[in-house]
Amino acid sequence: MSTRHRNLQLINGWGLPGTPIADLDEVLVRAGFGTGTTDSNGDRYLLLLVTRAAHDELAARIVLQRILPPLLAIARRRGRIIRGGIDEALTETLSHAWELIRTYPVDRRPAKVAANLVRDAEYFAFVRNARKRTVTIDIKPADELERLAQPQAESSASDELSRLLCEADKNGMTQKRLDVLKRLANGDSFELVAADYGVAIRTVRTWRKEGITELRARTLCVA
Repeated sequence: MSTRHRNLQLINGWGLPGTPIADLDEVLVRAGFGTGTTDSNGDRYLLLLVTRAAHDELAARIVLQRILPPLLAIARRRGRIIRGGIDEALTETLSHAWELIRTYPVDRRPAKVAANLVRDAEYFAFVRNARKRTVTIDIKPADELERLAQPQAESSASDELSRLLCEADKNGMTQKRLDVLKRLANGDSFELVAADYGVAIRTVRTWRKEGITELRARTLCVA
């Protein structure tokens, strides 16, 4: 991608500051890659790329490459403590990072763009759903406690996912993506699904990512 003529032609038509681009690596450096967290010029340049990434896949791909090192560090760290290891951690991290890049609120968060994207990717991938809700307990006398109704059991994560998949199916979700999500949710491995479809494991991971994106859209779910 770095020296492909079409890509360079597109980028040089974006009106970015500086001399014409001869290699995509130049874009990464100008956007702050490897220059430290205090590079304000790189941060402003990265903001221009993120602004364009909302409707330009090449710009989004460049931004993802720009923040890839800290994303890999997150995946290595989280992969030690989650089921599925680093492979699953990296899939989750990159999936959320891509979505965050395409929807970044440039007007509300115009500074420290790289740090914001990296921090948000880790939060949405690993922290938000793991947070336990705090419960305030109002202590009642013993006789009142006996009259309290038994609380309803909360639905499990698998029950909730099944409900979302059913809703997405009714709303016309792409059948193959739906089937892949169902199989993975039921415990089938990426390797098994790939073997059954006769494709590479990487393809199944792409289908999963696309399926999650479509699932969110069809169920209006941000989780």
